[in-house]
Amino acid sequence: MGVRHACISPGARNSPLTYAFTENSEITCYSHVDERSSAFFSLGLAKSTQRPVVLISTSGTAPANFYPAVIEATLSRVSLIILSADRPDYLVETGANQTIDQQNLYGNHVRYFTDVGLPNNKFDLLQEKLDTSFQYAAGMKLEHPPGPVHLNFPFETPLIPETVHGFNTPSFSVVNHAKPKFRQQFSILSKAKRPMIIAGPMEENVHQEDIIQLAQKINAPILADPISQLRYGFNYRFVLANYDIFLRYTDIQPDLVIRFGRKPTSKVLCQLLENWAKNTILVDPWQQYNDDCQNFIQSRIGNYCRTQVQQINWKGSTNWINLLLTHEKTIDEELQSEIEFHEGAVAKACLESLENDGQFIVGNSMPIRDIDMFTSTSKKRVTTFSNRGASGIDGVVSTALGVCIESANPHSILLIGDLSFYHDMNGLLASKYGMNLTIVIINNNGGGIFSFLPIADAGMETFQQFWTTDTSLNFEKVANLYNCIFYLAENIQELKNCIQESNTKKGVKIIEVKTVIKENITVRRNFLKKVKQSISNN
Repeated sequence: MGVRHACISPGARNSPLTYAFTENSEITCYSHVDERSSAFFSLGLAKSTQRPVVLISTSGTAPANFYPAVIEATLSRVSLIILSADRPDYLVETGANQTIDQQNLYGNHVRYFTDVGLPNNKFDLLQEKLDTSFQYAAGMKLEHPPGPVHLNFPFETPLIPETVHGFNTPSFSVVNHAKPKFRQQFSILSKAKRPMIIAGPMEENVHQEDIIQLAQKINAPILADPISQLRYGFNYRFVLANYDIFLRYTDIQPDLVIRFGRKPTSKVLCQLLENWAKNTILVDPWQQYNDDCQNFIQSRIGNYCRTQVQQINWKGSTNWINLLLTHEKTIDEELQSEIEFHEGAVAKACLESLENDGQFIVGNSMPIRDIDMFTSTSKKRVTTFSNRGASGIDGVVSTALGVCIESANPHSILLIGDLSFYHDMNGLLASKYGMNLTIVIINNNGGGIFSFLPIADAGMETFQQFWTTDTSLNFEKVANLYNCIFYLAENIQELKNCIQESNTKKGVKIIEVKTVIKENITVRRNFLKKVKQSISNN
């Protein structure tokens, strides 16, 4: 069916499944001790290959550890096929060891669930369940986007024969599944003087040229999210990256907003979308697991853009787009002249250090916000990844390693905060598979994002203990534990030098960059004051 990879965690009850995949298939299998890390590794692998990835566990709490990645996969629409081994039904709720109720374990966070039942010779029924599961996982059901599915496999003992030699395996027919055809009944766009296109997170890199063609046709600026695959790699001057800053200090009123992809990273832009709701349309193959945009058009993005380009005969105002380009240029000049050392500069340096066709994986909390705020457009093509479905800080290391495992490009960077890195240190065990990844850890001794919120100034003595939560970890020792190369960078130039040197080394490299939360806040606020003054002077 197109599945090429499986991630398997150890256990006895899943021995039949492990045997089937490792000894009797051409699917590449990866062994992961930690189920949570395995699930996020699968998530990254599915994102980078654009194919469903199989995830296998034993019974009990093992599949429960998949849950965070399942939630992320369902919201970010990533195909995972979960195969959980189970005890027979008659042992459930009897106190039998390692036995829990695994029916509908993930609730509505999966597209489809089925219990396969105890092994039998009704292979046609098994074939039907496999076909249905694959269709739901790959987004071939018209009403459901791609996402995770769950098949539960109960097994009785003995789990495998005394010897597997001469063991006969049933054959299954391969069904060629077609993509769903949408009834596309959208109207041609009405004339607008101030059109705008917003490209949100889109990890599938397939529609970008069509979006640019539409923007050129109607003279519309494109506000490109860092995960839209549009901000980096296109020589088109109407792609804007600095909107998160200039929208704070300007009042613009588009009369037409065309949205592609999921909700943007920028909080400022998301708030403005509420004000622009009546003039906004969202184009997407599936509305489900996206957002509550009032005007939704179900269509494949490429088809929609090409149809509009063929039939539209109007352009937006030149003054409108020139206004936004002026704001973009003002911010870009300030970013280029910024010399202060702060976390936004670290994010900018990471992106600039990537080579063409590199991969950039960005952690949640502050790293993705720094990338959104402090990186400009670039002609250098960079594929970006971030777990923005549920935006959790867990599993990011494993996701990054999964992204890199099949990559032909040897240069990939993960930018991550110290707490997020701590959450998934177990994931570093997968580095044994030899992927090349440079991990840049911003170590500000805790959760720096909370210091930007009002609770930081509320006068609570417990703020440091229960919000910032400094771990005081020695990351060099962590690197040694997992056989990773370690660097310490104390300024931007050292960071760039470390990244450059890490590109000459194979395996996983860890670069620690120490920052101070209070200093970072001060520098950022001073920078925004300077930007505000520059915009007001235009």
